[in-house]
Amino acid sequence: MKIIILGAGGWGALVGAYLARAGAQVTLLFRRHAHVDAIHENDGCLLIEKPQGSQMVQVSATTDPAELRETDLVIVAVKNRDSTAALQSIRHVELKAVATVQNGLGHAEKLKQAFPQADVIRIVSRVAGALLDYGRVQRGDDDFPTWIGDAYQGITPFVRELTDLFKAADLPCEASQDIEGIEWSKVTWWTPSSIAAVMTRLPQTEVMQSPDFARLMVMITRDMVRVAQACGVEIRDYPTIEVMERCRGSVAEGVAAVMRQGREWEERGGKGYKQAMLLDIERGRKTEIEDTAGAIWRLAREKGIEVPYLEVGYFLVRGLEARFP
Repeated sequence: MKIIILGAGGWGALVGAYLARAGAQVTLLFRRHAHVDAIHENDGCLLIEKPQGSQMVQVSATTDPAELRETDLVIVAVKNRDSTAALQSIRHVELKAVATVQNGLGHAEKLKQAFPQADVIRIVSRVAGALLDYGRVQRGDDDFPTWIGDAYQGITPFVRELTDLFKAADLPCEASQDIEGIEWSKVTWWTPSSIAAVMTRLPQTEVMQSPDFARLMVMITRDMVRVAQACGVEIRDYPTIEVMERCRGSVAEGVAAVMRQGREWEERGGKGYKQAMLLDIERGRKTEIEDTAGAIWRLAREKGIEVPYLEVGYFLVRGLEARFP
């Protein structure tokens, strides 16, 4: 399978390298030429660092979209704010399918508009990848899963082929008939954590182990679940996406669950981890608030549902990022 990774950041570079190692013809499209130079200096290899040790993986990399002509699949892994420009840069590419691994809702519709003849694939991934330096990427826990489904047809032959490729690449993966439900569940899990992190400016496990901030996460989660239910979407727990404990029983029980998850995350080595949205704010960059909290807040307005905790968090983050170019 020929694959282009559009936006080879931490996730894109790491997953692209693993898929290449499994036999796919992968091209990583980087924004900065220094990444490509570093790979060329390493004899065409990307350095992957893991707790068990490091390894070099042969990859193809470029910064020039004009070099790309045809492919089986494009995986869009750029930040949401860069989607329009990134998609425009590859409009000339002949492709069979286009996939998005971005956070938030509504990406499938954007891809269908850009490539109406292509299959639209949604990837929800918990693979932990961090771009450490030019040509260097770090992989976290090996057992974080990925789910793949056609945004309009569920499990198709192409979805099965791609899922099998992920598994062959040592990336745990499942084909899903309900990729929208998984997408919603991840957004409902991720958004309260991100808003709380921005409000506190603290690493995630510290946020989760504070009774007050854990309560905030619980209340935002409950707001979002009510919207999902009104839209006919079932929010469920998935491995590493644990939402429902925040919603069952009393608020105090939900707070205790968040605090326990924070302790367990810290014990697994998560101490000091900062949410991507917090890092964006610290670096003066636009966040993904509009496609996550904003998308669900707008749905709540359409449905006439009060979401006071989500609303405050959404406007706080939006107000902070309004200062950025």
